[in-house]
Amino acid sequence: MGELIKEKRISSLPSGTLILRIRSMAKEERLFLKVWVDNAKKRVVFAETSSDFVDVLFSFLTLPLGTIIKLLSDNSGLGCIDNLYDSIKQLSDEHFSTKACKNMLLSPCSAAAEYCEKLKLNVYGPRVFYCCKMDDCISRTRCYYSSVWQTRCYYCGEFMNEIVPWRNDETTDGVFVKKNDTKFMITDDFRVTQSSVSAFYDRLKELDVKDINLLEEWILEFGREELLNLLKESLRTKEALTNIFFPDLCIRCTSPQCKNWMEIIMNKSKGNAELEIQEMLIIPIVNRTSNKVMCAVVGKEFVDQLLSFLTFPLGSVLKLIGYSDSFGCMNNLYDSIHELKIKYFKSEEAKSMLISPKLAPFFGYRKQMLYMEESSPLVPSSLYGCQKCYWDNNNSPCITVSCKHGVQQSHFIEIDPMLDKADTYIDEGFVRSDQNFLVTDDLHVTPISLPYFIQILKRQGLHADQLEYGEIVIERPHVYNLLKTMLTSETTLSDALSFRQVE
Repeated sequence: MGELIKEKRISSLPSGTLILRIRSMAKEERLFLKVWVDNAKKRVVFAETSSDFVDVLFSFLTLPLGTIIKLLSDNSGLGCIDNLYDSIKQLSDEHFSTKACKNMLLSPCSAAAEYCEKLKLNVYGPRVFYCCKMDDCISRTRCYYSSVWQTRCYYCGEFMNEIVPWRNDETTDGVFVKKNDTKFMITDDFRVTQSSVSAFYDRLKELDVKDINLLEEWILEFGREELLNLLKESLRTKEALTNIFFPDLCIRCTSPQCKNWMEIIMNKSKGNAELEIQEMLIIPIVNRTSNKVMCAVVGKEFVDQLLSFLTFPLGSVLKLIGYSDSFGCMNNLYDSIHELKIKYFKSEEAKSMLISPKLAPFFGYRKQMLYMEESSPLVPSSLYGCQKCYWDNNNSPCITVSCKHGVQQSHFIEIDPMLDKADTYIDEGFVRSDQNFLVTDDLHVTPISLPYFIQILKRQGLHADQLEYGEIVIERPHVYNLLKTMLTSETTLSDALSFRQVE
């Protein structure tokens, strides 16, 4: 967190107002949040802000899990998901269907990226796309691009690594929420409502605040670094604003160990009856003494299921697995969007993008056992002349002069990063099919290796006669359980498979 500087009262502000500046070194857009603090009890009672800040908070729900891990530098504090992400970084490219597949998991795209670029402050960063650097490939009637680094060119088969920034239209009327004079109240645990006298008194009553003269009014100033810190706190605790304001307190909420959610999961799975029934076999190796899974021998399908979770937007994960105390403030933020009337949103589409965020184009896994809708690729754009002439002419199409490559009209088309070349897939999914993997209880994924297996045994002080193994059938309800446990538990396999006995 940046330096905290308490300034003197500013005459242009209401009497008694103080400013707390959270400064970053880089020049950037800033967001402001007015908070009321109970200093005696060391807590933020509530905050009030405009649609700009609410838009940024809501945008957190559109971030894929893998992007959150990347933004928080592999330190999300969510169960075992950091280990899963780190495993992808450690795996060599040869284990993936394409090099782009690895990049899809390490830097998953958001289907809402175009919207989020219009935020006053966007933690996601500016969008870019990648094209082939060969003139012959970008001077045709069809020019291909990808949002993923190291995607193969459709024509020459080389990597498309030429970076081209997106051109974006400026917006002045909000992103998800309408930009007007409406003010919003935000509680410490991210319940968002329209500011009102009744909401104010309800909050005071909830916290048993009797003397409002004891409340101090402050203004928090946020840059990108501070927003990332807020994101981290909001995932770990239900006192996100208090932990930002009083960083020395920072009481962490420990995620409870997962129990068996089979009844809930089975009910959810009935709604997906239209999906093809699928199952996978894995071989868990169990410590008989503790009844904990030491590791499991798994195939491609199981690893693809695990890795695909990193492409899931946070909002859709919350929708899938339901309420849990283990997700800090995020359930309240999600519920607030449900409860806010449509009149506060720019459109039904904007609200839906937050309640049911989709996967980015081409990020869907066809054998995915959990229903997750994938957004459609952008409609191919057209222009007079070819893309090369367009870029050479400072983004101007060939209207007054003919294209020197003889192209009357060209189309700009997004290509599937999983393609190895032209219309050829090596394998469906993220990893190659000709391999097995070891997955530890805390979701470290490695290629099958006897030295590594022996290392696990030694690290846990186990002997071979303490172990047993057998096949377990993994079906759709169990995949729900895996998704939930990996975000809340540090012994994911043991907790997710606790309802099954090794045969």
